[in-house]
Amino acid sequence: MRVSQRSGLFSGVAALACATVLLEISLARIHAAMFGEPHAFVTLALSLVGAGVGGALLYLAPSLACPPALFARMAALSSLSSGATLAAVILLAQRGPAPGSLPWLALVYAACTVPFALAGLALAAAIRHAAAEMPRLYLLDLVGGALGGLAAAAALRAGAPRAALAAAIFFAVAGVFFYLASRGREGEQRAQGGLVATFVLGSFVLLAGDFGAPWLKLAGLRRASPDRTEHEAWSERSLITVDRPRAGTAMVRIDSVAASPMLDAKTPPPPQPEDMAYALHRDQGPALVVGAGGGRDLRAALKAGQKDVYAVESDRGVVEVMRGRYAEFNGHLLDKPEVHLVMGDGRSFARRAPLLFRNIVIPSADTAEASSTGALALSESRLATVEGIGDFLARLLPEGTLVVSRADGDFDRLLALTAAALRRAGAAEPKDHLFACSAAQRTALLARRTPLARADIEALRRHCRRHKFSEAFAPDRPQTPVRDRLVAVADARAAAPDARTDLSPPTDDRPFFSYAVPARRLPAVLGDWKALRAEHTAVFALSALLAVASGLFALAALLPALLPALATRAGRLLRRGDAAAAAAPPPRGRAGGGARRALAFFAAIGAGFALVELAVFRHALLLLDLPSHELPAALVILLVSAGLGGLLTARVAPSAAAGVSARVAEALVVAAALAAVGLVPLARWSLGLGSFPRAVLALALLVPFGLLAGSLAPLGVKLVSAVSPALLPLCWALGALAGAAAMALGALCAMNLGYSALLFGAGLAYLLAAATVPPAVAGAPALDDAERAPARAGAAAAGDPPPGEATGQVAGAQPEVPEAAPVA
Repeated sequence: MRVSQRSGLFSGVAALACATVLLEISLARIHAAMFGEPHAFVTLALSLVGAGVGGALLYLAPSLACPPALFARMAALSSLSSGATLAAVILLAQRGPAPGSLPWLALVYAACTVPFALAGLALAAAIRHAAAEMPRLYLLDLVGGALGGLAAAAALRAGAPRAALAAAIFFAVAGVFFYLASRGREGEQRAQGGLVATFVLGSFVLLAGDFGAPWLKLAGLRRASPDRTEHEAWSERSLITVDRPRAGTAMVRIDSVAASPMLDAKTPPPPQPEDMAYALHRDQGPALVVGAGGGRDLRAALKAGQKDVYAVESDRGVVEVMRGRYAEFNGHLLDKPEVHLVMGDGRSFARRAPLLFRNIVIPSADTAEASSTGALALSESRLATVEGIGDFLARLLPEGTLVVSRADGDFDRLLALTAAALRRAGAAEPKDHLFACSAAQRTALLARRTPLARADIEALRRHCRRHKFSEAFAPDRPQTPVRDRLVAVADARAAAPDARTDLSPPTDDRPFFSYAVPARRLPAVLGDWKALRAEHTAVFALSALLAVASGLFALAALLPALLPALATRAGRLLRRGDAAAAAAPPPRGRAGGGARRALAFFAAIGAGFALVELAVFRHALLLLDLPSHELPAALVILLVSAGLGGLLTARVAPSAAAGVSARVAEALVVAAALAAVGLVPLARWSLGLGSFPRAVLALALLVPFGLLAGSLAPLGVKLVSAVSPALLPLCWALGALAGAAAMALGALCAMNLGYSALLFGAGLAYLLAAATVPPAVAGAPALDDAERAPARAGAAAAGDPPPGEATGQVAGAQPEVPEAAPVA
């Protein structure tokens, strides 16, 4: 079978991108189950780190992938990516993490970065080779990534480890395309068919073998009692495990950070503080339970005599467990005529529901351990914000009650949050509307739109005493001076200025209820290494990512200034006395001004895109009313629109590319500023709309950002390739590494300052991009020889003729691809 080089190149790049996104999502799910949610976020940045490392390696040694061995090397790199993926998955499967072991974590992340680095090197080689076809190549790259997102949505149902093995298959398929392309032209070195076939067949066999005789069991999953696990299932969002029943109760665990009891049909639900509302209303309804989980709160509502219970659950996997294997065990709870199951977001349902509720219960399934170690700090909670609590209060009957449960350590913040929501709703004295009691390290807070009468308070007190609950707050007994001040003043910081935890109410702009580090204490927390690891897992993970990505970015940025002299010396030694080389003057130690502008431009657009993705993408997920499928849907919209934005640059002449780039970057500055002001209100307003209008809004939000941001990289490649093609891999590397660093810094910014500040940061990044657009071809000074020195030295070190000298081309210039039509 003979395939043209152009077709093989484009198909191989699309398969590489598909494999990369599929592996990225799969590893994020695996790491969430093994190490916790913060490490899943770090894993999402691995592809950027790998792409940066791969691009920098190609800049250091251009002969790693250049004609006539370009396609042979790309086939080998893709095949090795497949092998590295298999090795990383086997490593995770065969050995569990040592508790608190940083060397083990470092080994895991290094192993998981290798496939991305190899794929990044191959992609950088493809960009350098087909720079004139960058708009089409970029489109296929992003469309392939979108297909990877869709593949992840399907493959995760079979398990994240199997999805990772599927990614290995796609890497191997990319190697097949590059292998076929190596046979498409005379004079091209052919790829090693045996190497490619080995990884294609090997990945298929390993995946098929796991279906036939399962061997891929992850070691060291974060389960409270792994020896008691009876059932394990993966969903698009999480790993769901069910313990063996004990005393009529089986614990349903989600990634081991959330646990919810599932009772058998004959076991009455034990009293919990969340049941306070029924002490006032008995069997009067209707009731709304936000987060059905294992169904304990539904059983409590039915036990109280409720005849109309609405249960909202956002994780389809939990519902499948309840209605599938354990349906008989729980007495077909979700199918009872009194229970109305709703799949989706609880806040959105409450806004759209055509009725008012007498009881709304929001139980917390988060484990006390996850809360105390900061493992949930990166998790957004749109329910536990001032606006979210206000939305639920607005859906209550005048005498209706809202009950919210949290771990004991989070209660003071929950109190301040609910008081702020009541104050915004018009309550003159929020304390008169609140009552709380606690048991088993959990505290439930009851809030009512109208003040609690003395008889109501006494009824709640009798309920708590009867069940031996501890009273945590009452209008006449606030329990602590801090709690008394929290409900009395509007500013929680003024109520407890010396508190070690952040008591300020979360908002929709900063929806991180579980992030409790006050801004004034952040430097001290970052400086205490032991406390950071033990008590602030999310901040530790983000700090480590920021340090690694920033260090690699700084190292890559310095390469044009530091490498030439070293590379020249190495080339002289390897040539062993080549007189012409020995007589050649050493290159200059600094890159020219045009090179610096090119590097700064790519770094700015890489950081800007990462910041926009963090903020805009998160809000688009809220707009899409697609339970368990909003992530792949939003990913497809963003990536395809970015690819189309790149394709639209195909007709832009190189001489006009600089001006177009500046105008696009300036448009993104304006768009980011508008989003910073209007994105949060738009997302909140949309919660009351139906699925179709919200989908239209998501498209209207993602597509313009995608089209604009997606056009900058192809425009930058057009500019740089016309002046200094050898610099392209390094530009690509800096953009990827800047994006990885921006992800960590942006997450910290959102947690401390909010998404609006994050979008203003994105605007600043694009403002820098507008100011550092590389010079256009017409009249542009040629960049000096500093960029070409590494290419010459690398080629000499490999024994190849220096690029641009043997063929008459500039180092790294576009090799001939007969089928590719010129863009100009």
